[in-house]
Amino acid sequence: MRIFAFTASCVALTCAIACVPNKAEPPPGEEARADFMTRLVDETITPRLSRLEAAAVQLREAAVVFEGSDGVDVAARDDVRAALSAFQVEWQQLEVMHLGPAGAPQKFSGGQGLRDGLLSYPLVSRCGADQQLVQNRMTEEGWTGGRLVNVLGAHTMEYLLYVDGVENACPSAASINSSGSWDAIGAEELQRRRAVYVRVLADDIVTKTQTLAGAWRDGFTKELKAAGTTSTLFPTAQQALDEVYAALFYVELITKDRKLAVPAGIHVDCTEDVCPDLTESPVARQSRVHIENNLRGAQLVFLGTSDDGVDGLGFDDLLRDAGHGDAADVMVKAINDAVAAAAAFDGTIEDALVTEPERVLALHAAVKAFTDELKGTLPSLLGLRVPDEGAGDND
Repeated sequence: MRIFAFTASCVALTCAIACVPNKAEPPPGEEARADFMTRLVDETITPRLSRLEAAAVQLREAAVVFEGSDGVDVAARDDVRAALSAFQVEWQQLEVMHLGPAGAPQKFSGGQGLRDGLLSYPLVSRCGADQQLVQNRMTEEGWTGGRLVNVLGAHTMEYLLYVDGVENACPSAASINSSGSWDAIGAEELQRRRAVYVRVLADDIVTKTQTLAGAWRDGFTKELKAAGTTSTLFPTAQQALDEVYAALFYVELITKDRKLAVPAGIHVDCTEDVCPDLTESPVARQSRVHIENNLRGAQLVFLGTSDDGVDGLGFDDLLRDAGHGDAADVMVKAINDAVAAAAAFDGTIEDALVTEPERVLALHAAVKAFTDELKGTLPSLLGLRVPDEGAGDND
């Protein structure tokens, strides 16, 4: 097992505002940062939120049909799987843009924690989902509101749609096994309950997706675009940029460290040579796809790519404006290489960990080449505040 050494480091940060002698004048680069916010909202985030809403509705429609077949119609199940995949493409890209309403209140201005109800990874519990099947209360009014996020959202739905047979994910000592309550369900009833659970989750995903998109439309969009002028949340555009950067840091903390380093055995959370069961999607085996879409989302933000694929105003342009063109070139190449490596990865992460773990290590290295610049070069050159979780991460 290969272990990274994680040691605390002191990250020296400089407040750009404090160095401005005339408070009537905006700090250097504020105008470009404000333009960055407007274009990020209008050209990248808003179109994806609209597509996410549409994908959620299609997911619910497919889930209703699947439930109507009592979970036995294979074609209907495949339609739900396809609809879930379409939803996941949008959401996994938006994961690296989870500031504002999607973010945790203690970490993001305007945060409402809406992200976790849609996809709570790494807080997931397949055993917990199976326990809900035994309790069979999914259709009760307000049921989702009383559940932990680790048995809700897209990851739980993914598990329910791809798990086969009558086995459960709980240990033998768990009460659903020791009491015989799981075995008492029977195969046919288990299929029906899984289909009901999927439909209930789809309903909840529609509601929460619409709530998230509405929160952006009804206030947060205006706040972000008014950063540095009339915004109450962001007195300076630099503060707004800090929070965009904090959301982008997902690629370092989750995509690289949780989705790749842990299953590849180069993180202390894996106690074996490799841990295929600790991938993001061990049952559906969609881990590679999810990683690719995280990276594509990061690429969109870093390059400022608009919804129609046009290169707009991104972090790379802010670096160039500040006279750091060489650093921008390095980071552009690094994120493009990481996306290409994930897209070209043949087969599943789960299979490769067993047969060719060096291929997973190579993908991890490609992602790390970008995140090393993301957590080192970028904040030092643009005066960004490193998120608390990343300040002592030196892997």
